Amino acid sequence: MVPNGVNHNNIADLVSFSSLAARGRQMQIHTVVVDGPLALRMRRLDAAREGATGRQILTLPLLAARLAGGFIAPASQEVLYPAIRQALVAGGYEDIDKVSQLPGMPVAVLSALRDWWDMEVPASFPDNARLRDFRLLERRVRGVLPSEMLSPPDLVKTALERVHFAPKLVGAITLHDVPDIKAVWRPLIQALCDVVPVRWIASQHSRRTWFAGQIETRSSGAALLGSADLCADPRNEVRQALRWARALVAGGKVSPHEIAISAASPAAWDDAFLVLSREAGLPVHFTHGIPALATHEGQACAALADILLRGLSQERVRLLFARLPRSPTQESLPSDWAKGLRRSAALTSPGLWRHALEQTRGERANGDLAERALLPILEDLARGIASADVIGRRLLKGPALTLWRDALRMAPPQAIELSLQALRVTDRREPGNSIAWGSARHVAAAPRAYVRLIGLDANAWPRRSNENPLLPQHLLGKLRLPSAEAAEGDQMMRDIIVGQSTNYTLSRAYRSATGSLQAASTLWPKERECVVGRSAIPAHAFSESDRLYARPPDAGKDPQVRASRACWRAWWDGEQHTAHDGRVRPDHPLIVDALADVQSTTSLHRLLCDPLGFVWEYALHWREPNLDPQPLALDHRAFGELVHALIGGVLRDGAPQNVDEIDIALEREAARLTESWPITRAVPPGLLWRHTVEMARERALRGLRDALGEPRGTSWTELSFGEPGDGPHPWATLSPVPIGQTGICFRGRIDRLDEDAARRAAVITDYKVGTAPERKKPVVFDRGAELQRVFYGLAVQSLLPDVRSVSSQLTYLKHDPARTLSLTNEELAKAIDQAVAFTAAGVHLQRNGQIAPGPAPVFFDPLSIALPADLDSYRRVKRRLFAQVNSALDKLWSSP
Repeated sequence: MVPNGVNHNNIADLVSFSSLAARGRQMQIHTVVVDGPLALRMRRLDAAREGATGRQILTLPLLAARLAGGFIAPASQEVLYPAIRQALVAGGYEDIDKVSQLPGMPVAVLSALRDWWDMEVPASFPDNARLRDFRLLERRVRGVLPSEMLSPPDLVKTALERVHFAPKLVGAITLHDVPDIKAVWRPLIQALCDVVPVRWIASQHSRRTWFAGQIETRSSGAALLGSADLCADPRNEVRQALRWARALVAGGKVSPHEIAISAASPAAWDDAFLVLSREAGLPVHFTHGIPALATHEGQACAALADILLRGLSQERVRLLFARLPRSPTQESLPSDWAKGLRRSAALTSPGLWRHALEQTRGERANGDLAERALLPILEDLARGIASADVIGRRLLKGPALTLWRDALRMAPPQAIELSLQALRVTDRREPGNSIAWGSARHVAAAPRAYVRLIGLDANAWPRRSNENPLLPQHLLGKLRLPSAEAAEGDQMMRDIIVGQSTNYTLSRAYRSATGSLQAASTLWPKERECVVGRSAIPAHAFSESDRLYARPPDAGKDPQVRASRACWRAWWDGEQHTAHDGRVRPDHPLIVDALADVQSTTSLHRLLCDPLGFVWEYALHWREPNLDPQPLALDHRAFGELVHALIGGVLRDGAPQNVDEIDIALEREAARLTESWPITRAVPPGLLWRHTVEMARERALRGLRDALGEPRGTSWTELSFGEPGDGPHPWATLSPVPIGQTGICFRGRIDRLDEDAARRAAVITDYKVGTAPERKKPVVFDRGAELQRVFYGLAVQSLLPDVRSVSSQLTYLKHDPARTLSLTNEELAKAIDQAVAFTAAGVHLQRNGQIAPGPAPVFFDPLSIALPADLDSYRRVKRRLFAQVNSALDKLWSSP
């Protein structure tokens, strides 16, 4: 087969072509002209199978480039975009100057140029500012194109000058199934008719009245309408199309290359086809390409764009390096470069990265190698989208780099997200052994025997004629762009596809993807309409999940389906307490192990206030994922930890004696935490983080002033028990503290402990950053929310046996001055006895397996996602059962 042409810049092709021309008498050159990528690949495949030496398969632009000679080629999108942007930057426009630098302008200009070049440009034009601007823009674009890259009008002009070489260069020409030829190419075809035989083989519906060569009309096939399916929505249309295709292939009489599925404009169905065809395992070829973002290379580009547009973060950097193609830059990074970094830290600047990497250097095998390799890359990434070209060449390679450059050509770097979404790449499938999915024009140029037309809704097939945004019709006068004839073109493509088929089916969607009602197309056969419901059982399934859906008895045998159905029935059975509500066998090993661990005050709260949550979190080790690496504000718990850290840092070296010492120490500690926290946990962005630290500083100041001057003896802050800790302790042992005879031991960290050895008294202070409750009764457990300070009282009594008077107080720092609520002596002793009893009851429930959800949380509980979505109804149905199971803890949940 003769190579495509010298314009491919391939020396081997040039030599081959020169040799072929020299042997012209021995070899008959014949050129077949096709339309669209599907026809081009199918005809070349046919030529290869037939061993057709001397046959050239070309499109009209390639035919013109062959005649133009030399290294001339049609101007590609990669060349046109930079030329358009250069022409727009030149300025000097009357009407479009204000919008010439908008991100979407290059795409709009390219669309308008293609429309303009495709039509037959008349000698006279309407006189208005928009047309004058556009003609100036077009001249500038054509003027800055490389000499070997020509626009269609220039390509035709150059080819016409060398048309007398056509007998030797292209030989006899056959226009094979070309539905229509744009006006710009018609003068070239007419001129070729005068020098070489030109034959046009096409359907009777093709537009050939202007053609002067030999016309051969294909006979129409015995087109039988199989069905006209009214589907629920576009996704259901795709499901029905794949069921239809698999039924044909499974029948054994139809091969995939005989099947085509088409829409006037396929973009609306692409995502569904991409997902469901992979699920089906069917070879489906996207004639128009697949979205670039659906490929590994596209995802690497998207990860890089995300960092450049939104800034550094640990999650974005990890994602980028996980998706980068292999390159010297990536290979220079050690495999353990992220070891030691806390996943909760956002790390939003190179400085934070440097600090975090230095702090974790000892955990990596190669010392500072990760810093030397990673920090220069992070410095480049931190420069933002302005460095898109440089950082792209540094990190990307091969197809990923090509995609990145294509996206930067289409629009300014600031719009790279939109550019990446618009890019398409080949799906790397061979159409010769695949089902074709693509636009009607592609399928009409390469007809297949079995076709399915989808999307026959009003304004979808045929499409409504849309005006070009840059050249609206009211400014063109009598001129008519080819895009304005979309409806007529869609009608013709439908007639060609159906006429050349032997069997065809139709479908349309009752509702759009957004849920709006859709009217039928004028091409829709209402009398043959068959409603296909979303839940209809298919006659032929397209995948294993579809097969199970079609056969409920088979699906019911699947363990997952059986378990899910049993779970659903159990949730709404108000008479039984089942395993799906939390019930397990007595002394379950996982629960026994969880109870044997040393508990924290947090796990004790789960044990007593949410028995099922305790199982999920501490027996099954479920954890809430961190979905917000850089929140706008710290949550209530994290803010409280910040306030406690400030107070503990100030008191670490001894209690200040006056307000000035407190202010100085707080300032120093706030500065330290401002720098250290962002490398260990998620904090808000810079300005908000500094404001958060200032708010925490004010609350810490109230707590420190509240205790100033009180004769409390020795003060201890952030005092740990039951676990190793830094610094001195008032007790001799760091062993966990047992809770009565329950078998439970616990550990913790007390915000502040003041011990007066002379009076043998101790005061426990638990700092609260929220608002104090407005109630007359003293706060003891507060429905389980304040269990912590009671258990701290138990710990102090156990670890300091010489102390006779223990007071446990809550200090609310949101008030100015701080408000304190205390439990002393008999009140605290009674509360401790009750806490031990509640703990015994909680352990008994867990060990007996009588586990159920606790009371509804005041705020959102992330673990509740494992419960039914309609949680209020579920709790209402199971209220009596749960109340019976949790009766031993009900008094705690209603306590003041």
